Amino acid sequence: KDFPGSLPRRICFSFNSFHLRPPCSISYSIFSTKSKCLRQGVVGTNSQGIRSIAISDTFDSGNVKVLDASNPKNIKLAIREEPMTEGTDKRKHFQWFYFRVSNVKNVGCRFRLTNAAKASFPEAWDGYQVVYSYNPSEENPQWMRIPNTKYKKPDNDDDDTKIMKSADPELIWEFTSERDTVWFAYFAPFSYERHQALIASTAKSTLAETSVIGYTIAGKPIDLVKVGKGERKIWIIARQHPGESMAEWWMKGFITRLLTAEDKDSQKLREGATVYLVPNMNPDGSVMGHLRTNCNGANLNREWQSGVYEGYDAPTLERSPEVFSVLEEMKKTGVDLFIDVHGDEMIPDNFFVGGQGTPEWSQFLEDRYVLLNYAVLKTTDEFQVGRGYGDPDDKDFQCINSPPGEANLSVGSNHVGNRFKCVAATLEMPFKDTTNTAEKKKGWCPKRAQDFGASMISAFTLMVPYLRGELGSAGEAMLKEAKEKTSASGNHWYTEGMKE
Repeated sequence: KDFPGSLPRRICFSFNSFHLRPPCSISYSIFSTKSKCLRQGVVGTNSQGIRSIAISDTFDSGNVKVLDASNPKNIKLAIREEPMTEGTDKRKHFQWFYFRVSNVKNVGCRFRLTNAAKASFPEAWDGYQVVYSYNPSEENPQWMRIPNTKYKKPDNDDDDTKIMKSADPELIWEFTSERDTVWFAYFAPFSYERHQALIASTAKSTLAETSVIGYTIAGKPIDLVKVGKGERKIWIIARQHPGESMAEWWMKGFITRLLTAEDKDSQKLREGATVYLVPNMNPDGSVMGHLRTNCNGANLNREWQSGVYEGYDAPTLERSPEVFSVLEEMKKTGVDLFIDVHGDEMIPDNFFVGGQGTPEWSQFLEDRYVLLNYAVLKTTDEFQVGRGYGDPDDKDFQCINSPPGEANLSVGSNHVGNRFKCVAATLEMPFKDTTNTAEKKKGWCPKRAQDFGASMISAFTLMVPYLRGELGSAGEAMLKEAKEKTSASGNHWYTEGMKE
């Protein structure tokens, strides 16, 4: 049956017995006529009437393919690919996974993501630990790490036939569930239902205005939240990359505190600025279990400007209406500060990525970028400067910014900062954990992301007086203090990179 706003699908059932008596199993798959298998699972019983393991991803944000679940000690899985990202990335992304395993209480299981080596960022599997939960839909779900997670080539014992030496590494973990059903994921999901609840609770507040500024390819509303009546215009967006769900957990923490009437810093921010928030830029990709793209295969964070990729126009209503709608709204309001909230698969820290290398980069913007970072450092221990994007072979992740004129203007923060000549940054959070504030059992998790988001209220309150105009004596003093306090990290994190 064809469903409005979604891919045509057909449901196929296959039986290994004509009579529904043990031993038998029922396999089902939901296929798209435009892509490979979207959903797959297995249910059944053995000759003693014991139910076999049942694996499913047939829910919001789910993503896994079951290759073989007949042996709990050797469960072979794969991650579904996203549609081809034409024009920009020119590949099929995948890395996000999320699935439910049932009938496994006290059953020792070994899981293998067999195509992990072909994922979008295979090098990021090193040091990564899978998360699991028994209560993913609760208001405050508990997601814990599985420390035995390994990215390695499978052992000979993992297959009935000998593993060839040329076999690709896989993501492998072992787990014995304390309950009948357990959920596994790349990171704690923020479901579309949870997004609806966030919008509903926000709409009840007398301090906020909620509106819909456009629709996605699949017809989902693009939600905008407006808070405050101050002169400065602050725009914050999250989840251009839908699998970076920590970004919407961050948004929940930020919005919750911003709408707390008696909170003093929130009062100051609401008085000094008008804050525009898009909690989820990519609801289609979120629901479909994508890491990087919308349902068209568009990487939204490469859709902000035409001319960057030969023959490719962006944004367009046909391919990236999410970016198109937000940018049109920004043109109406203007922008004085822009933050694009993301998650990073590789780097175990929170950090900003600035607009160095854009044509409009200036001393004015460099000074305020330093102040932005320092304001965050003053309000939370979960942030650092010095580590970020740079040489991909550098295991210390020392930040190296783009040289003059070499920034990619199709990236959201680069485009917005350049267009509006404002402070603009991408905020990255880890899929793994932070270096200096690590928590072994949970790693980076929903609560920490929410607390981090809430702390940003105080940081932005400090920044509002300096977003436009002269810094003045107070701003100059803060800038001097910022450079002194961060001198151990050098200046490479805020200056433009060197041309080769």
